[in-house]
Amino acid sequence: MEKEEKIVVVLLVMAILSLAVAYFTYLPGELTGDIRPLADSSGLGEKVFVEGTVLSKRITYTGDHLILEVDYSPQPIKVFIPNNRGAEEINEKISANEQVHVTGILDEYEGELEIIVQKAKDVRTP
Repeated sequence: MEKEEKIVVVLLVMAILSLAVAYFTYLPGELTGDIRPLADSSGLGEKVFVEGTVLSKRITYTGDHLILEVDYSPQPIKVFIPNNRGAEEINEKISANEQVHVTGILDEYEGELEIIVQKAKDVRTP
């Protein structure tokens, strides 16, 4: 192999290793199952779960996203399901007054906490 070819191979290996490190670093909850119940100490961006009764559900006017309001002590929490993450499927299988187990990423929208669902299977009935 020529010197230039060796350099290209080394750079390619370094790029692949960098991508692997980034993948395992930024998806720890997915890989380790590190999902905690929602608590006062939960931080934004943390993967959490809640269990409670669906108080209401609605499809957004723009984007066809689904928003559930789940009764969770001490106050209800909103659950946002993007249309490309199973909103229609979840809307068909979940109804108001039904018990649900929701897993997602804790975020804040307009000053209120909400859970953003990543996959349709993250919303299920116990």
